[in-house]
Amino acid sequence: MIEIEVEGVGTYRLPNDWQYGRLGRMRGEQRHTAVLAFGCGMTVRQFAKLPPDRQQAVHRAYLTLMSPPEPEPADNDAVALPGGRWSTELKVRVGCWLMHMKSTLPRGHFGPWVEKQPGLSRSMAMQCMALARAYQHRRQAA
Repeated sequence: MIEIEVEGVGTYRLPNDWQYGRLGRMRGEQRHTAVLAFGCGMTVRQFAKLPPDRQQAVHRAYLTLMSPPEPEPADNDAVALPGGRWSTELKVRVGCWLMHMKSTLPRGHFGPWVEKQPGLSRSMAMQCMALARAYQHRRQAA
C-alpha cells in the first residue's frame, strides 16, 4: 500500500526523497506536522487550518502506511531457517527471500523485522543478501 484516501482531505502518500530533504532541519512536532502536510500535498499552514478530526484522519493514514505489512504465509514458509552451518546455496536462497521481504517493508522496518526472525541475526542477513546479489549479478553477466 503506497497511498490512502482520507475522507475530506484527499490522497495521502508518504513524502518522497526531495520532500524528506526539505524536512532535514526540522525537529519534533514541527517535523511531524510537515510530514503529514507534505503527504497530502499541502503546506504546513494549510494543514494547520484543517479541522482536528481531519488532521487525526491524516495521522492515522500515516501510521497505517508506516506500519509493516503482515507477511503472507507463503513468504514465511518460503525458507525454513535451520540451525548449524549453512551451505552457500542455502545462504543465497535465504538472501533472495530477505531481499524480497525488504522490498515489501517500509523504510526502517527491515532491521527490526530481521531481529524477530528466529535463527537469523542482522549480520547473517546482510551476508546472505550480499551473496544473493553477487549470485544474481553473475547470472546476469553470463
